[in-house]
Amino acid sequence: MIQYKKRYELKNRAKDTLEGKYGSAMSVLLLNFVLSWMVRFSIDIIGSNTANSVYVKTGSEAAVQVTVLLFDLLLLLATVILGVMGAGITLYFLKLACGQPLSVRVLFYGYKADSRKILTITAALVLCEAVCLSPFQYFAQNYLSSWDRKWLLISLLALAIGLCVYLPVYLGIALSFYLMFDFPQKSGKEVLHLCWRLMKGKRLRLFCLDLSFLPLMLLCILSFGIGFLWLQPYMQMTYTFFFLDMMNPRTAPQ
Repeated sequence: MIQYKKRYELKNRAKDTLEGKYGSAMSVLLLNFVLSWMVRFSIDIIGSNTANSVYVKTGSEAAVQVTVLLFDLLLLLATVILGVMGAGITLYFLKLACGQPLSVRVLFYGYKADSRKILTITAALVLCEAVCLSPFQYFAQNYLSSWDRKWLLISLLALAIGLCVYLPVYLGIALSFYLMFDFPQKSGKEVLHLCWRLMKGKRLRLFCLDLSFLPLMLLCILSFGIGFLWLQPYMQMTYTFFFLDMMNPRTAPQ
């Protein structure tokens, strides 16, 4: 009978593995965050200034909306390109779990090898979120600009529907980067399909693992976000052991 490790076992193993290595793990995740934030912030600022200039020159709301849409698409494209670093993060924590030599440069692995495959997987993850949660963001912006309760109710409804679609889909492909390294001969599309099949019956386990971090997330928020420097490596390491356990479960004695 196949037996998977319990949540506390995965977390304890993650803590043990990270002991004495938190600094390097934090540096990889922090570098990813800073680079991503700088690019997104730059696009937001340039987009906002461009939209203002278009309105001053044309006075047309339609032209402003077209400009905003173009920069939203540019931001989505940038998110996909930046998401390639997710493969490097995955590889880093896999190496850490297996006791292999580590380097911060592994963060940029996806830009040097398997780029097409990694872009396919990244695009699937990013588009899944964008399609499911963009309606909520749109209606929420309408509410914040008008403070009309109608938009608040619509945005909450859109959020509820979006999450009902997003969570099962995302959980079904969330470990695709891990599988990519286990099956290097498969294309990005094949890896996504394989991940979807392997996660059947296991999405609830991964979702419950996510929920188990909520108390720590609340504490991190109370620390003005500083605690996330320690929580993010801990979570990523736990997900790594979740994957390794899923691929190599124990056999319970008969």
